[in-house]
Amino acid sequence: MAARRQECSICMDSFKNPKLIPCHHSFCCNCLEDYVRANVCNGKFNCPICRTSVELPIGGVASLQSNFYMDDADSGETFVCDVCGPKNVASSRCLDCEENLCQSCCYCHEHSKATRHHKICDLGTLDIATKGKIRQRIFCEQHPEDQIRLFCRDCNELICLMCKAVNHDKHTSRTVADYAAERKKTLLRKKDECSDKLRRMKDSKAMAEELDRKVNDAEREEIKAVDEQHLQLKKVLEQEVANMKGRIQNVYHDLRQKIAVFKKCVEEEFVTCYNAQENVQKITDQGTDIDIIRNGTNLEQLISASMLKMDPTHTACLKNKLFSPAQIDATKFIPLMGIMLDSTDAVSITSRKKQSHLSSTFDDLDSVCSLNRNAKTFYCFKKIMLLR
Repeated sequence: MAARRQECSICMDSFKNPKLIPCHHSFCCNCLEDYVRANVCNGKFNCPICRTSVELPIGGVASLQSNFYMDDADSGETFVCDVCGPKNVASSRCLDCEENLCQSCCYCHEHSKATRHHKICDLGTLDIATKGKIRQRIFCEQHPEDQIRLFCRDCNELICLMCKAVNHDKHTSRTVADYAAERKKTLLRKKDECSDKLRRMKDSKAMAEELDRKVNDAEREEIKAVDEQHLQLKKVLEQEVANMKGRIQNVYHDLRQKIAVFKKCVEEEFVTCYNAQENVQKITDQGTDIDIIRNGTNLEQLISASMLKMDPTHTACLKNKLFSPAQIDATKFIPLMGIMLDSTDAVSITSRKKQSHLSSTFDDLDSVCSLNRNAKTFYCFKKIMLLR
């Protein structure tokens, strides 16, 4: 249903400085800035893909979280030297000190008595997963000299050792590594849940396609029945035949539109869930502990969101035909052409008779695609409700 996206959905080109928004869709920074500039309202904008409302941070698009996990070989990602600062680009990394080094600092590191025995590797030879774990270290906003080391459970925030001593001394805290390991296990369980959910979404789409085929077959059968009656009563019933065809076509046209909206909603939900699964994989494989903590809850919510279901009353006319042909009596023309049911009559009859075939079909649909979901998650739910 969906392919792995390695290109921006706005410019349809390879990602350039991709930015990640809360619904876990990514766009080029420049593309998103242009889009937000044209669509922002009251400090918020809708995701170009799933229409989720996103609050624009104080720093604008540039301050949104960067998506480092797009495994684009031509991304040209660079690291700054951890010794002399951002003025120089790092070319090597000391595995003992866990520091990125520019050429000059690397030379000093290799010739210093204290560090000449350290193992140094070329950053260009590292794979994507390793690079993901050595990105620039995160430092405390309150104490810029101290690196983030702990997670305060009481305050639900990342802190440094100084923060722990000054403001969180009586709070329950865990090391970033320990808490990230716990969150990683939860995310991996959610990933398995996502796999099952994706499978059920595929089943749901297959059912929708099968219903679409049945709708087309039923329409052809009904049109054929009308045509056969029409051949016998053509001279006196031409206008009535045209009216009947029009009503049938309108009913099935509306039904196809509802199914098309449902299919589109399932596809959009699949893409969002698929992207969430991909991001879980990337974050758990390549992400830092900070990334896992920052994005874990959001990804869990995306994966845990319930799915759409189709209203079984939409296809009631598949079992109860709109047109019912009758035996021809030359003395009675229009009444014997047949009885034409409108869609509400067909639904009423279906409700009274409780047709077992349609019931079982929509029981299957309901089991794989439930409509009981948060209306904020997918705008397409409202579309389906309006089409009922």
